[in-house]
Order: sequence, then C-alpha cells, then structure tokens
Amino acid sequence: MFKETSKELLDFLSKSPTAFHAVENYRQILNADGFKELLESEHWDIVPGGKYYVTRNNTSILAFKVGTKLDNYSFNIVTSHTDSPTFKVKENAEIEVKNKYTQLNTEGYGGMLCATWLDRPLSIAGRVLVSEGNSIVTKLLNIDRDLLMIPNVAIHMNRAANDGFKYNLQVDMLPLLIILLHGGGLSWWNYKEVAERLQTDYC
Repeated sequence: MFKETSKELLDFLSKSPTAFHAVENYRQILNADGFKELLESEHWDIVPGGKYYVTRNNTSILAFKVGTKLDNYSFNIVTSHTDSPTFKVKENAEIEVKNKYTQLNTEGYGGMLCATWLDRPLSIAGRVLVSEGNSIVTKLLNIDRDLLMIPNVAIHMNRAANDGFKYNLQVDMLPLLIILLHGGGLSWWNYKEVAERLQTDYC
C-alpha cells in the first residue's frame, strides 16, 4: 500500500513541474472523482453531500465536500503548496555572451538551496499564451528534454567556494542554453514546434 501511494505521489510530482501543471492535474483528479467546478464570477449553489472545487489564476485550487448532517457541523482542513522554489524565465531572456554562448535572464522564486541547482540538466515548463483564431488562449508547456545548465566554476575561479560562498542570483545562477534549434533562441520557439521537434507532450 505504501509503495503504491509513494509511486502515485512521485508520478504526480513528475507530471507537475510548475504550479500550473499541479493545479491542472488536481483538476483532472477531482473531475474523475465527481467534483463540480465552481467559478468565482458566478453564484454558487451548494447542496448537502456535494463535492466542489474552485481555482484562481490556475495556480491555486481549493476543493471541499459538504456533509449530509449539518446540525452540528465542523471542518477538517488540509493545505499544501502547489508551487516550489524555481527560476522564472524573464521576457526577452536571451543574453548573448561574446557571441560564444547564450545565457537566460532568470529570476529566483522562493527560498532555495542554490548549490543544489548547479551542474544538473534543467528544462523549461510553464504557461504560454497563444493566438487561436481571434482569441488568446493559455497552454501548458513541459519540455521534457535537457536544455539548460547552471555550471559550477573551477576552484581557481572561485576560491571562496568552500567557505560559505554567497551566490548572486543575477550573476552566478544564470543558466546556459545548451540546445539551440536552427540557431534560434527562446523567442524563436512556439509551443507546437517545441512539442513536435522535441517529441514532448503539451496540453
């Protein structure tokens, strides 16, 4: 039982690289279990025994069940984060360095252990806005491929590395873009081409 539960948790975490993905995965789980989505812009008709959920900005979700015996009612509340420490890619993020390599301009989000991000393959996931006909719609993007790395430097380039070194997020933690498609950077990509060329899923 514990092994199965742990596997379900790991699968959920693997499919939820951002808060947007986590909320969407929660939404699918709740829909499958018979929950009804409520909209903040509409009147709510809550009935005894009902199961409901509401989202905000597609980054937070609140689900609840209503009991059937309401004379002496109480609440049991469980909460958790949908987000986690990460690096957000800024607009026009490509920084060309001496025409030799490309870094991405990022912003640190949440409290993180900077050293654990170094020298490991990273990717890009999130929410994008795309034009479909006369409308702008949101899509979730998860590029399951090694695209970036925040490299450590040799000890002779940073003698303080073993002495409680303080990382500068805007200097030491900018990732290198290690894969360029047809010489283009992030601004060249669109989500369908990324999904098709890198053989990843988008929803």
